[in-house]
Parts: sequence; structure tokens; C-alpha cells
Amino acid sequence: MKVVATDRALDFIQDRGGAVWVWLWPKRGPVSGWFELEAHCEPPGTSRKTKFTQASRRVHQFKQVESQAITVHYDFGRMDEPDELHLDRKGLRKRTRRIEAFWNGSIFVDAGLPPPSES
Repeated sequence: MKVVATDRALDFIQDRGGAVWVWLWPKRGPVSGWFELEAHCEPPGTSRKTKFTQASRRVHQFKQVESQAITVHYDFGRMDEPDELHLDRKGLRKRTRRIEAFWNGSIFVDAGLPPPSES
């Protein structure tokens, strides 16, 4: 898995200890369900932000990869790893800034999505 992080994301993560945790967040719609990624600079369940979703309260078995001077802890459950995990910092004001993760460049998790270079 290749980690692709913007300069803004790298600065944000390094300012908060140099590590980021990424896990699956299952969502439900009226017809079907899907997955998105949740990303934070602290482990799930250790802060108010990471206790918000039910997915963050589950037991996780994180694997880790080091890339671009940061450590990425990730848990994708039974799904295979994406070809590329994209990280970006979102939010304009200081208190709304956050890390967002993208599966092969997409907000939706899907093992069948081709990487951005092939689409």
C-alpha cells in the first residue's frame, strides 16, 4: 500500500506526534450500505472526537506502515489494502481542521476501484 499525503496533511500529522490512525466507518442508506474511512491523529476511543462513531468504539487490530516521516496505523477489517491511501487536511479554521483519508483517491471504500493512475 502506497501512502500519498499532501504537505498540509504531513504538517498537521507531524505537529500532533507524527502518527495517524485510519479505520473503516460503515454507513447505512435506505437501500444499501457502504464504507468510508475515518482518520484521526490519536487512537480510537482516546478523545471526544474519536469516541463519536460506533465504528471507533469497536476493537481494532491495527497494522502500521511508515511513509513520508509519519506512521500510519490502519485497520481495514477483512478488506484487502487499497493500492493507494490518500491523506489530506481539511477545514479552514484551526478548530475545524482534521485529517481525511481516501481509498485509492475515493471517499468510498471499494476493493474494485482502480487506483487513480489507471482511471
